Amino acid sequence: MTFISLASSSKGNAYLVSSGSTTILLEAGLSMKELRRRSPVQISSLNAVFITHEHMDHAKCAKKLCDVGVPAYMSEGTAIALDLEDANIIDSHESVEIGTLKITAFDTYHNTAQPFGYAIEDANTKERLLFAVDTVNLNVRWSGLTQVAIECNYADELLGRLSRLPDKVKERIRRSHMEIETAIKYLHKLDLRNVRTIYLLHMSSSSGDAGRFLDRFEREFPGINIHICAE
Repeated sequence: MTFISLASSSKGNAYLVSSGSTTILLEAGLSMKELRRRSPVQISSLNAVFITHEHMDHAKCAKKLCDVGVPAYMSEGTAIALDLEDANIIDSHESVEIGTLKITAFDTYHNTAQPFGYAIEDANTKERLLFAVDTVNLNVRWSGLTQVAIECNYADELLGRLSRLPDKVKERIRRSHMEIETAIKYLHKLDLRNVRTIYLLHMSSSSGDAGRFLDRFEREFPGINIHICAE
């Protein structure tokens, strides 16, 4: 099972997951034109798209994907917020089978109506991916993980130094996005013995530091490939 980041920032988010025979999109936070430009596969070949929440950097072209026949899955709260009548509604902890991929939704914590993360399993290889972006924390546990794609938005020390950023904005970030120490503490609670790659998502350009984050994660999780997903 492959995971490919097409975009990962506050400017837009889109990720491809494929078993080879089944390919789904996680997030649709790009224009349709930009999504087509970045995607290595034809949009018409996508088996489904799964949206975590209604913010436009995650759901910008969700409706257009529905219009061209790509089934869109999301929570009821997200569908209502997007006013997307064609959405396929799923509940927290509900699983959906799309081809050879099994996708299970779980609750995340963000300043939106009903945000989800997704756990994805390849029926053939039994590989498992945990995907969570735009969440302040997580409380789910999954066994048998082989890949983790997780929000790692900022370092509190760097956020505090941003003198031109209003305090109320800093507090909103702290209440809605995952700080590096939180991500590390959460990952240490998981069974990572079979995890080969950790993908760091949605890193802030102003209060994140790719080099520093990479060094820290490599020290915390030796033997696991650490990949920072770029804009």
